[in-house]
Amino acid sequence: MNEEILTNSLYKQLVEIISDTNGVSLNDTLELLSYSQEIKVNPQLDKSTQEFRRLLNGFQQDEVDISTLLRHSVSQALFQFFKTFPLKYHEDHIHLTGSLTADFLYPYLEKLLSSKDAKIYEQKISQAYGKLYKGIKNVSDVDHLIRLQEGEQFMTYLKILYLPKLVLTNRLMHKKAAYHMASELYNNYNVGNIRLKFTLSRATNIENEKIPGIEQITETDVVLGLNDGFKDFQKEHPDFDYVLSPCFRKEADFFDGEHFESKKDHFNHQVDQLLNIIKKFPELKDKLVEVDTVGNEKELYRKRHFEEMKQGLRKLQLNGMRIRSHHGETWKTLKKGIQSVDNSMNIWHIDTLEHGLSLGINPNYYFHRLYQRIIDLNAVKIPILKNTSEYLELLDMQWNDPKVKEKLLKGQVLTEKEKEIFLKTKFHTATEVEHYQHDVLNRVIQKNVSLVALPTSNMKLTGSFPDYKDHPFSWWEKKGVRLGVGTDNYITLDTNYIEEMLKILYSDPDNLKITKLLMICTKENRRAYIGHLLWEMRKKLKCE
Repeated sequence: MNEEILTNSLYKQLVEIISDTNGVSLNDTLELLSYSQEIKVNPQLDKSTQEFRRLLNGFQQDEVDISTLLRHSVSQALFQFFKTFPLKYHEDHIHLTGSLTADFLYPYLEKLLSSKDAKIYEQKISQAYGKLYKGIKNVSDVDHLIRLQEGEQFMTYLKILYLPKLVLTNRLMHKKAAYHMASELYNNYNVGNIRLKFTLSRATNIENEKIPGIEQITETDVVLGLNDGFKDFQKEHPDFDYVLSPCFRKEADFFDGEHFESKKDHFNHQVDQLLNIIKKFPELKDKLVEVDTVGNEKELYRKRHFEEMKQGLRKLQLNGMRIRSHHGETWKTLKKGIQSVDNSMNIWHIDTLEHGLSLGINPNYYFHRLYQRIIDLNAVKIPILKNTSEYLELLDMQWNDPKVKEKLLKGQVLTEKEKEIFLKTKFHTATEVEHYQHDVLNRVIQKNVSLVALPTSNMKLTGSFPDYKDHPFSWWEKKGVRLGVGTDNYITLDTNYIEEMLKILYSDPDNLKITKLLMICTKENRRAYIGHLLWEMRKKLKCE
């Protein structure tokens, strides 16, 4: 039996068992599958099922990596199951620049690199990508540049989003990009509703972020171009829908310094432009219903950091727009990551929290692993490097004996008594942070603020939890958080919507029910209707 036949056979068996049980947990599904008569009489199906169960157990024990699971024939069958589910999924968090494929971008980049301004583009690309850039001769070269490489972190991620921005300099290109994205997601990953995040203005004081030719495009061009592309796709597929979610960079120096004296002035101008677009083009009113704030938040956690954009966001809220915000994604210290979420709720009155990972990290685990890493370094007299997470967390702790902290920073070996002082300091810090975290999370629940989970983005960009199995999605779900799922920049992060669903499912195979995951991803809260659709999948198989 070749791989394709094996996957199709497993897919049929999965559809039957999932529909028969109304989508119980993955481990229960696989156990029941192993008892089914069809599996028992087919040695290859039985072998594949048992092998996957062992791998999944190994994944929970940190003995098997996620890529091994995703390559397995049972995973491929589950992918097929989610792809063919009758309802379309809601992609709640996807950015324009990191979700355009290399084959789409290459022809336009090739044209720029053979134009009279080729040297300018070569210089800008080289500036952004450094040694990674060795010229662009084919689609593979583009693909290599726009995908985050193993071990690369958040700041590199922001830099490599630069390449697609070079082609998004007029209304027509935004139209083409939107249509391309809709087609890819709809046809390949069963996504029928896109909440698209895009930058309204790319003007900036940051030299490496400046885009040649960007002065030619207006905010109106960006919005109308994207709307044109999605509308064209919607005409062909009436079950497709979308929301346009303009993004504003949070960083203090990300503004048009040539035309505005401050970030506040530039942001307020963009707010006025956005409201004017809606007024001038009323057909956009049901598509432009929210905004988002994005960017590197490590330096943005205090109350004063939120003041520059507060006035503009209030104006948008008064005009009926909702506020989404990227917070709790990256941080200097875990406490500051929680503080950034806290202030975004208190000062900006956000409706949706994007990422929110600082509300999902277990502080007791987080700080004890920190303690273990630092003790290991201290045992071999290695000082703590400045600006590492270990360094910043040590500085943020409340020390009764600062001499212990100084010895750790300098790499001077602690005595047993001093180790105990460090352990107690760590313990009390974790307790305080845990109380703060739970207070903020409870307010998220009470205020009905939705939270969008992005497993691959969180895993690859933050390094704040050990593996995909440790992602807090299932814990959030049990707490009663209103959840959504997104891919962030799925091309850049080398993932897709259905892979995100699988990673979430594998993170808690004992408790997270398949039906619950389907309900969250489709926004369909009628459980009985989901059961009916599962049965329809089963009936369709019988007719084929």
